Parts: sequence; C-alpha cells; structure tokens
Amino acid sequence: MKTISNKNFPAALISQTVRVKIPDFDQCKIGSLKLLAVVVEIIDEEFYRIGSKAGTLNQLFTRNQFTLCEEKFISISDVTNTTKSIRKAVAQLSLSGGQGFLRCDCQKKCTTKKCKCRQSNVLCNSKCYNSTTCANK
Repeated sequence: MKTISNKNFPAALISQTVRVKIPDFDQCKIGSLKLLAVVVEIIDEEFYRIGSKAGTLNQLFTRNQFTLCEEKFISISDVTNTTKSIRKAVAQLSLSGGQGFLRCDCQKKCTTKKCKCRQSNVLCNSKCYNSTTCANK
C-alpha cells in the first residue's frame, strides 16, 4: 500500500510549484478552484509548508493534498513573510475580494458611520436587515 502511494504521489522538492485544492467553504463565488503555491519547507520528509503570493499558509500539508506542476509559475522569492489561512490567501488573490459579503443589522436608516456597509463604502443589500427603510441603497 505504501509503495502504491509513493508511486501515485511522488515527493515534492523545495521551490517546486504546486496546486492546492481550495475547500468548498473557502472558495470565492467566481474564483479559481485551485491555489497556485510553492513548497517552502519540508518537515520530517512527509509534511510540507506551502506559500503563495499572498503569504505562507498556516497549516502543513501531506503529499496527497496537492498536485505537482511541471512548470515553474511561482518562485520562493514571490512568497511574502506573512502567515495566512487558506481563506484569507484566496480572498487576497481573488478578483472579487473573497467569498463573503458585508451585512449590517442597523435598526435606523443607515445614515451614520456605525453602519458596517456605509463604513466600507458599500451599498446595503437585501441580506442586511428586514424591511426597514434605508438611506444607503
């Protein structure tokens, strides 16, 4: 069984470009399904620390959690020194700015800066609150 696993998932080398599958709950609505990254460090010959252009991912990966790329898309010098979760890295690299949306629970008309949507210069949407009148639509 170990021989078959080693054949299907050969060891990755440091500075090799890999594709990490983004979990469903971390994906953006219009973003990619895979995150391009590079192997930064190998720990105990079976755990891999992986970094992307957004920063180093804060978890360790085993060899069956990513696929190897034959081309070199990212180098280690492109990886920033910050440590981030997959969700934050994907949100930073996506065109849409991440998977979530802003939502306020204002009881008034959203006229002050206490409204989360108005603070971020975003219009309120139907998910914000019930049918109260709003000045930020």
